[in-house]
Amino acid sequence: MKIPLEPLRGFRDILAPDSTTLRQLMSLFKELVESYGYEEVIPPTLERFELFAIKSGEEIRRSMFVFRDKAGREVALRPEATASIARIYLKHLRAKPKPIRLYYIVNCFRYEEPQRARYREFWQAGIELLGAEGKVADIETINILINYYEKIKMLDKIVLKVGNIGIYRSLFKYFGLADEEQDHILHLMDKSMYNEALSYLEQRGFNELANKLQELWTTSTIEEAAKILATINKEAEKQAEYLIEIINIIRDIYPNLALEPDISFARGLAYYTGIIFEVKVPGFPVSIAGGGRYDNLIEIYGDEHVPGVGFAIGLDRTLAALKEKGVNLETERREKATIVLIDEKYASYAIKLQQLLARKHVVTDITTSSRISKTLQKIYEKGTRYAIIVGEKEAKENKVTIKNLETREQVIVQLDRLKKVGKLSNIFEQK
Repeated sequence: MKIPLEPLRGFRDILAPDSTTLRQLMSLFKELVESYGYEEVIPPTLERFELFAIKSGEEIRRSMFVFRDKAGREVALRPEATASIARIYLKHLRAKPKPIRLYYIVNCFRYEEPQRARYREFWQAGIELLGAEGKVADIETINILINYYEKIKMLDKIVLKVGNIGIYRSLFKYFGLADEEQDHILHLMDKSMYNEALSYLEQRGFNELANKLQELWTTSTIEEAAKILATINKEAEKQAEYLIEIINIIRDIYPNLALEPDISFARGLAYYTGIIFEVKVPGFPVSIAGGGRYDNLIEIYGDEHVPGVGFAIGLDRTLAALKEKGVNLETERREKATIVLIDEKYASYAIKLQQLLARKHVVTDITTSSRISKTLQKIYEKGTRYAIIVGEKEAKENKVTIKNLETREQVIVQLDRLKKVGKLSNIFEQK
């Protein structure tokens, strides 16, 4: 029976070199965040549907992979990781001293229309800082995110968009907007559907709020917006001033970073309560990372007030942006060698040799062939620089014959000498 070889729509096979770069992006993220004191958690791929349904936002609720398992429970493939982190905190980490710094690298799933750099299965790397309020925590999170893009040579290719949902939460509360209505307006703002948001408010009798929002959205600076907010609600004004503080600190730390303050900026996840941010690449169709402050999420789940702030990096999107902008990550160029085994009688010797080379971080494979010339040509065409020939003479005398396929040089060395050199290239330099 023939089966279709194409992956399901929105899913894909990731092969080298993309698979190699993707893993490197993960490795660099892990290295960076651990240097800031973050510890890894690995949440399950499958969670109860209600975990995400409570505060994930309209779009994510609609795009979740949801089904009933064999026990009849309604479950979902995780569409994002922050809700899982909140559950993990409540289950395992309540007694741990705060603040708690956690990170994750996971695949996520959303049943949405596949587009350029948008898949139904995608990889995210993120951090969550739990139990810390104030600007130091907000800036720490933003700094790590920018630091990551600096580490992968993208600092001059990105734009950091910054806003504050706290402005709108304060305004909505002042005008008596229910939580669900607040989330809907923010969803429309996230989709740049500002006219629809105003119409929605007017239809429900919130004409004054609609007029004030329209005035806010037509201001050119956050400072102007703060002056408008001062005439409406002091808490909303404070949130605007806080946004200005955060922007100034980011500019002080990263004077060359392209920064885009935006008073009308909102993000799709409904649990945000304060500072929000997003990484964009000009000309690229989607944001490649984003995050913000969520001070009520854990309280919604577990009746315990634990403020939080975090971000998630779209690793697939970042990889696509790297390729589009022609940025090559610096990778350690490991030497490659093929061990040519002339006779399988000496397989044990060849395997021991391969173990030795692996400890030297040389990438090796073994091929068995007595047709040396033809085999060497194939090895060279594959892009491997060194061939190491193992036959009766080499095995009996505890030697190897190493051939540089680029220069055609050849040396015979004792195995003991090979153990002492760092790289195969050193053997040819020292001969």
